[in-house]
Amino acid sequence: MLTALKCFNYLIIGLTGILTTNAITRQQFEQSLVMMRNGCAPKFKLTTEQLDGLRVGNFDANNKDLKCYTKCIAQLAGTLTKKGELSAQKALAQIPMILPTEMQEVAIASLEHCKDVQKNYKDPCDRMFFITKCVYEFAPDDFTFP
Repeated sequence: MLTALKCFNYLIIGLTGILTTNAITRQQFEQSLVMMRNGCAPKFKLTTEQLDGLRVGNFDANNKDLKCYTKCIAQLAGTLTKKGELSAQKALAQIPMILPTEMQEVAIASLEHCKDVQKNYKDPCDRMFFITKCVYEFAPDDFTFP
């Protein structure tokens, strides 16, 4: 099993390769999702079914571990502030580097639509969970998550 540090290192190596070629393929994107999941999932008491459920809209608002898993993913992606809030500016800057071209337009629209959801929550885990849920609801056919 990969440790979080190894996953992070692989993610950085992958992103470095992407930055030098200025493109990411769907396969590279899928690999980064696996690395992110492997970096965050072991920190929480979640089943594979619960994690996979996020991808199809199963958002259990009573599951604190599931909420904090979404926060962990955002941290790993480098899109959170020190206060545990989503930085729309950081997220928008990341999109061209971490998403295949064909996914970028809907990702930007989803982010713009959902970025203010966090204002309704104080807990950083709640913030990211409900932003993630909003993104799913905005574009369920295009939604993907580690």
